[in-house]
Amino acid sequence: MHLMGTKRHSVDSKLRLKLPAEFRREFGDQVCLLPVNESLYGFTPEEHARFVAERFGDSYDPRDRTQEDLRLMLNALTVELDIDSAGRISLGRVPEKLRPWIAPGQPVVVVGNENRFEIWRPESWDAKEAKLLPQLEALLYDD
Repeated sequence: MHLMGTKRHSVDSKLRLKLPAEFRREFGDQVCLLPVNESLYGFTPEEHARFVAERFGDSYDPRDRTQEDLRLMLNALTVELDIDSAGRISLGRVPEKLRPWIAPGQPVVVVGNENRFEIWRPESWDAKEAKLLPQLEALLYDD
């Protein structure tokens, strides 16, 4: 899976978001949404399982209470959603306390990030982009 690009969309009156067509092609009929800071990460169920496993690497120990609790939270905060025939997901199924910036008619930014997409509040994405663009220049060129 190789998701990339940035798309601006709006959430409809029923809190549904139509995924960009190029992203929908990579997903079957389900997406796992995980709230992370000021965004929602969208994974296939398989990529979500891989993402959780990678956080712990080979050192995962189910007898380590902290590791077990963190793994529990990653899975407990994730919401598995169906993608409807129009390519929409229902953000209303994500608990409101985990998505306070999403409301009917609200604009969002959907960003591809390799094995996942991310849904951002436009102001947060614009701030992140402004902060990272100068660093990207430095990464690309040695001058």
